[in-house]
Amino acid sequence: MHDFDMNLIKPFAKVYELNSITKTAELLNVSQPAISGAIKRLETYLGYPLFIRSGRKLSPTPNAQTFYSQVSTVLEIVDNALGNKEHFIVYAPESILLKLSGIHDIQLIESSDSEDDTFNDLRMRKIDLAIDNVTQQDNSFCFELVRKEHLKLVCCKNHPTVADSITMEHYLQLGHVAMKLVRNNMRAVEYFAKTALKARDIRVQVSSPANMMLAVQNSDYIAAIPEGLCHIADSLGLKVIEPPFTMTPIDFHLIYHKRYLKDKRHQQLRETIKNMLINF
Repeated sequence: MHDFDMNLIKPFAKVYELNSITKTAELLNVSQPAISGAIKRLETYLGYPLFIRSGRKLSPTPNAQTFYSQVSTVLEIVDNALGNKEHFIVYAPESILLKLSGIHDIQLIESSDSEDDTFNDLRMRKIDLAIDNVTQQDNSFCFELVRKEHLKLVCCKNHPTVADSITMEHYLQLGHVAMKLVRNNMRAVEYFAKTALKARDIRVQVSSPANMMLAVQNSDYIAAIPEGLCHIADSLGLKVIEPPFTMTPIDFHLIYHKRYLKDKRHQQLRETIKNMLINF
């Protein structure tokens, strides 16, 4: 090891985690040729290729996967020792975020609208954990189902035409408040509905469930929110009713990079969150 350059390890690990030389160069604030050169020097030292490029896609070789598993634990120990992390950064949706506010040593941020952005933030260590509903899988991450929620409909309590229940025909006749969030080219109601719905009359588009509730508070519109926010809807003077169609539940997962799988503090955080979500 006397002639081995330890500075080659971090560029390799970042390229492995990000699947990108460009993103690694941006993260480490160096040029792309410098990252490519570091990978080539490491491959020369090890005697085997680390990545295979197919078009724009960069994939690790089996040897790279083995090598990463050997060095990632050491890198994590060094990062923790040097960084002395004071708190974990956690993405969570509105219906869950406030429930976790009592946990010490974490910073809570409302989840990103984009799954890809969330995955990239996890890879680049901008965040340590995410709680979200996901429509795609990634072998770099662990996914643990921690909560199921259903969507409920809300409208103002003195709505002129909506009583304690609603028919499908009536539901589609109303003006709707919807979120900007779109998954698989569908809004939440259409995505979780078990039957195909006719086009809704969307009158207002907002950025969060809280804004949806505020938008229907003094209007004749209707909206769909996660049931974890129903207690807030009641305090805002809103009526909560069941949808006139069957919906699949929202599966919320803990999402974290596999580098944290055996990290003791991260394990404790995950267990604390799981216990709080089971009991609320």
